[in-house]
Amino acid sequence: MNVDFWTGVVPQICRSEPAVWNAVIAISALYENPKQCMDFHFLRDRRKTAHLLNHAQQDALTWYSRSISSISLQIQRGSADPYIALISCALFICVETIQGHMEQALELYRQGITLILDLRAQIGHGAVSISKGVLLERSIVPLFLRLGTSSLTISGTQFPIEVFAFVETDMSASVDSARSIMSILAAEAILFEREANLHLREVGAEAAVSPEMVAKKDALRVRLVEWHRAYTNLCQRNRSVPTLSIYPEPILLTYHATALICVTGCLKQQETVFDAHFADFATIVAQSKLILDASAGPNGVQPPFTFEMSVGVPLAMTMLRCRDPVLRRRALDLLRLAPPIQGFFKCAPVALFSEILMKLEEGYGLAVRENTVALSQDVEATTSQAALIPEEARIHDYGIFRPNEWQPPWITEEDLAAFSLSPNQLYLGFSRNQYDKESRRWRPIYQCIPLEANF
Repeated sequence: MNVDFWTGVVPQICRSEPAVWNAVIAISALYENPKQCMDFHFLRDRRKTAHLLNHAQQDALTWYSRSISSISLQIQRGSADPYIALISCALFICVETIQGHMEQALELYRQGITLILDLRAQIGHGAVSISKGVLLERSIVPLFLRLGTSSLTISGTQFPIEVFAFVETDMSASVDSARSIMSILAAEAILFEREANLHLREVGAEAAVSPEMVAKKDALRVRLVEWHRAYTNLCQRNRSVPTLSIYPEPILLTYHATALICVTGCLKQQETVFDAHFADFATIVAQSKLILDASAGPNGVQPPFTFEMSVGVPLAMTMLRCRDPVLRRRALDLLRLAPPIQGFFKCAPVALFSEILMKLEEGYGLAVRENTVALSQDVEATTSQAALIPEEARIHDYGIFRPNEWQPPWITEEDLAAFSLSPNQLYLGFSRNQYDKESRRWRPIYQCIPLEANF
């Protein structure tokens, strides 16, 4: 997606900067000979023995070490060019993410944001050329914007929205602007979902949600609708000019659908709210297949890694929020087919727990239908609920944890005692809704099960 960075900026600097050259060699070697850590983020089992690296992988890390040493030495001497340091930082993030080392990559990302701010300050004082300033805003900042959006898939990460205030926001300007705006909207949707979940837990019921939060949700939804309209108009307008022919990019359509679905579910207590988005889930699956067909090699095999956002997040959303069994399984198949690592997103662990949650829901759904009486008339029941999975069987919040490191506050020692397993055991914790007839409210019930992850 960021062609200018990889085919323009990096090759030009390679000629004169050994640190950049060494990092590119490391990336190339790891891409051809990947050794990827697929553990859940921040939950790597430290007891595991280190995997042996083959010669090509060892060689790649040697080149990487040389690149880091070169930049570190320049910094120590006070001779480091901040522009070169920033480009090197982006390449180092690539080296770490391609190996699945997201913790290290996140730290590098934070350093990169600091370098962007420092470089902007120097440009403002005339210490850096205008041409470098143009490349910074046109190529490097949009790359960090998309990486930042990707990083939000890791729980607890922050998004420095103020850094990207300089990004072009005129949809009529170019497709690049449309991409950047979509990245910002996707990030805002994830951040608002976090805020909305906290607010809903604090107030306890949909009826108590503040008008300010509702207004914020509506405004974000309007911006998503406006983006789609403007992007469609941009493509149609330029399609009439042969040299500027533009067709809607599948990846942007999938992220638009994903953000729209995400915002719809905010401030809602029932998972059945997602049933109205069947068409959006279908769009995600169809467009994701087009993307994967285009990225497949001659033998049909997908690349081991993409540095840019790809189909992983939209397919995961479909797996977790779409209750149509056919679409869900298509999404799962595509997620397993996709490049294993996409930016900060790992497909294998997400496919694992998404399939478990899907099967749990289907099992609970059968039990609800067979063993419970009809819901009170006070409980909203829709045709889609009856046809798919009842609300009581649908899983809401979920989390992966290891008790000796951390566990959700809603999981008790009594919950864990039922399994009598090691404190180092991975668990999948989750919640479902249960209708309280006395209060006429949905209330969460919490459960956990052991999780086996052998990647």
